[in-house]
Formats: sequence, structure tokens, C-alpha cells
Amino acid sequence: MNHQGHQTSIGTVSARGCVLVALTGIVLPALSAQGQDYEWEPLGSGMSNTVLAATVYNGELIAGGFFATAGGVTCNHVARWDGNAWQPLGSGMNDDVHALTVYDGALIAGGAFTTAGGVACNRIARWDGSAWQPLGSGMSGGTEPYVYDLTVYNGELIAGGDFQIAGDVTCFSIARWDGSAWYPVGSGMNPFLHALTVYDGDLVAGGRFWNVGGVACNNIARWDGSAWQPLGSGISGGNTCVLALTVYAGELIAGGYDFRSAGGMPCNYIARWDGNAWHPLGEGMDAPVWALTVYPAAAGELVAGGDFTTAGDVACSHIARWNGNAWAAVGTGMNGPVYGLTAYNDELIAGGYFTTAGGASAKYIAAGVPVPCVGDLNCDGVVDFGDINPFVTYLSDFTGWQASYPGCNEHNGDTNGDGLYPDFADINPFVQLIASSPLSCP
Repeated sequence: MNHQGHQTSIGTVSARGCVLVALTGIVLPALSAQGQDYEWEPLGSGMSNTVLAATVYNGELIAGGFFATAGGVTCNHVARWDGNAWQPLGSGMNDDVHALTVYDGALIAGGAFTTAGGVACNRIARWDGSAWQPLGSGMSGGTEPYVYDLTVYNGELIAGGDFQIAGDVTCFSIARWDGSAWYPVGSGMNPFLHALTVYDGDLVAGGRFWNVGGVACNNIARWDGSAWQPLGSGISGGNTCVLALTVYAGELIAGGYDFRSAGGMPCNYIARWDGNAWHPLGEGMDAPVWALTVYPAAAGELVAGGDFTTAGDVACSHIARWNGNAWAAVGTGMNGPVYGLTAYNDELIAGGYFTTAGGASAKYIAAGVPVPCVGDLNCDGVVDFGDINPFVTYLSDFTGWQASYPGCNEHNGDTNGDGLYPDFADINPFVQLIASSPLSCP
């Protein structure tokens, strides 16, 4: 699954493109990208156990989790994929890696470990490209200290989890690292935090907690740089825990466990915050959501992974995509839960506790891409006259086309198969396809 990048923007469409619109005399609305399928492939021989987190560092895919080996090589809970094979990062860790991010040019890992590369690094460590190093004295306190998530906010590294001390400072479940030392973020949370992101200039934290600094927050709160604030009446349902957070289409997305309502609205395991109120995403899922990302990164779809087997009323084996209007499957999915999602080399990366993806062997990690349907520029699953106006937009305003058809495969417009898009050389082959339409996508 190798991909060539698209050409620089084309500018105004030629007379030939305008004639295509004139022939139809119809202006068609944007449709969804639900018609396309996905294909999944393994990354080498995969891992020996569960993948919990993934990110990209120095052009390589980094995975962390429970595993001892990756591609048959001893890696101890963290490994890098260079596009061809898995490699270790030093001697790895002595326990689970649950979170990964990049901060100040270094790879940061968090989890349950107490050593990294043989060096004492309590639950958090940095990889500078050649060796593991501690961040102060790390995290401690509590019964089983753990770092569950990491992000960067206002130029500082933010760590969240189940701990009471960061460095030598009391920091309940959340702390910030300024490059030299750990500091608290307000009064923190209790009992624990599981997810972090940045939304609308604020740091957002999710997990299992009911108030922050005396303010009722119900499992989710935002930090404006000086104080914690609630997001409406929060998220609830029983033993609720917010497990994943991301931003999609200018809104905050939250997924989790035993998650039945958000702001008093019924929301099964997933909800969106528009800056003022919570809303459902269709009918939601039938089981917990553990991971969220946006793919493709530019004007893509929201992708969710977890324990679920349906999203809305669609069968989705542990992974699903939302285009702003409806849920759809991501190929045939996995045979077990998805816990981590990211994008690498134009591919969607999923890690978790599974051994097949798309029906093929893929041990605990897999890469997926939309299967091109050449000529289907509105991604409704059929090549027909309804694709003419979207094709003109694809040529004349590629960014606008991406926004109108989120998640639609960019290669669908490469009708001459030369790997260049958008490209006026694709006009005549497109006209030939339309002349033979309607054609169904694979």
C-alpha cells in the first residue's frame, strides 16, 4: 500500500471541466463517504501480545503495550516500525507501556514500568533517539501508580493517570513537565484520569472523577490555564470512565466505559461537545470505546476503536468511522478489541487485543487504507453522473472537495492511474468511465 502525494493545487478548472457540469444541468449535494471499503494488512509478523498505544516519531511508527517481542525481536513493551521491520528501542521497559507522545523532539512513554533501558524511570521516560532517560523521579503514590495518557499543552508535557506524586510534588492524577521539573495542574483529580487532549485552547481531561477543586465535573473537565471548569453536567451512566478524547470537525469527542448520557442526553459510549452542549453521535455503540482518531488527518472521518461490534445500526467489528452524519464499518474489522489508533504513512494504524484484521492474520497491530473506487468522487459506492460535479470540485478546489466528502479516498480521482492527483490528465479517462456508468465499487 504505497501512495504518491497529490500535485500542487491546480487553480481554476479548464473549459473542459466546465462542459462536464453544463452537460448535466444539475448541481448535486455532497454525499457521504460510506460507499467505500477498507483493506487491512499486517505489519510484519506483529507482536506477542496486546498493543495499547501508537504514535509517530522521527518518521517511524512507535507501538507500546503488553508485548515482549515485535516481529520476533525482543523489544520489551515498546518497538518501532521503519516501514519494513520491527526494531527495539534500547532494551525497552520492565512493564507495560500505555501512552506515547512526542515532546521537545523526544519520544515520551508512560505506563506501569519502573525502568526503561535499565535506568530507573518511574512510569514515564523519554527516548532521545539513542537512549532512555528519566523525567525527574517520575510518578509514584497510590496502590498501583500508572500513567494512562500524555499530551502537550502550552509548550509543556502533560501526564495523566493514577498517581499522587510527580517528582517530589503532590499531583493527584495529573502533572505538567516544563522540561526541568514536575508541577501540579490545579488540585488534580481523584481517583484517576485516563484521557487527555487539547480543545479550543483548553486542556481537557477525562477519566473517573466527580469533582475538581470542589467543582462538580462528572468524569470530564477542562483547564483554562488557571482553573478547572466543567463541560456542562459531564458524562455519566454508572461506573462511567472517559477512556478516549479527540477533536473532530471543530468539536470535542469523548468515548468511554459505562457511558450512557452526556449533559443529560442519551449517548451510548460516545458523545460530542460543540462548545456549549453535549450531543450524541447517532445511536452510538453497543460497548465501550477505547480509542479515537481522525483519518485521514486532513478533512477525514472520525475513527473509533473498542469493544463494540455495532455502531449505530451497522455491524462494525471493534472499529468504526463517522463522517459527520452516520456510522460505517472500516472493512471487516478485527476479531478483538482495538485500544490504540494513529496514522502513519497515509495508513490507519490500529492496535489492540486481536489476531486478525480484515479476515487475515494480523497479530495485535494492523494497517488499513480505503480501497480506491476510481471515478467515485462522491463516495456513494457507484460511479455515475452524480460524480461529475464532485470531480470538477476535486480538480478546481481539492481542499473544498476533501471538506465536502470527508474520508473519501483521494485516489478515486486518479482515473489514469499515474499516481498524480488532482490532475487535468484524468479528465478524459473520467469521461470514459461516466460513459460506461453506472459502475458499482468493489
